[in-house]
Amino acid sequence: MKTLLSGYDKSTQKLMLRVYITALPEDGRRQNHKKAHFAALDLLGAAMAEDFGVRHVVIHRVGLGKPKMIHDFLHMNISHCKGLAVAAIGMMPLGVDAEPTRRIPESLMRKVCAPEEIQQIQAEKDRDAAFSRFWTLKEAYAKYTGEGIGLDFSALRFSLNAARPLIFHHPDAANVCFIQQTGVSGCTVSLCYLGDTEIVIKENE
Repeated sequence: MKTLLSGYDKSTQKLMLRVYITALPEDGRRQNHKKAHFAALDLLGAAMAEDFGVRHVVIHRVGLGKPKMIHDFLHMNISHCKGLAVAAIGMMPLGVDAEPTRRIPESLMRKVCAPEEIQQIQAEKDRDAAFSRFWTLKEAYAKYTGEGIGLDFSALRFSLNAARPLIFHHPDAANVCFIQQTGVSGCTVSLCYLGDTEIVIKENE
């Protein structure tokens, strides 16, 4: 288990959120979904106990909606992909997603990306890695809202430019914050959280 990032209230230095990761061993050609899911839940349990002193909660899910922790103040989200499990826990709604760099069909890119995003992806040397950056941001926001794949991903438009901070072109942009890390065990990890508190982020703490 490794800490990917931590967030502290700027004025009080109180821990507000933490994201843990763990590498998953190779398990044949395809990642065992159940094993990866339980690895992410193990991370979540460790985070709750170590960071917030909580040793028992109920996680509730209705249909295909976002799993929710039944707790007075804590929120959680997990993700897993080939090679990596991720768990995010915090004192505000959040969503996290992890994806490896992989070859993406052109049809999928055009379905989930806005024309401006496709231009940004096509301008990159590694287009597959660029797509993973957009995809994980959209997925993290969809998991933050709880709407998941029910959202129109092409309407969630981002600008990724090395010379400027990440920009979210959306009516909800003033309410949320995004953090993204690439090259995490060969994966891109994106976090979206409610930004009503000014938080100082410390990476790989």
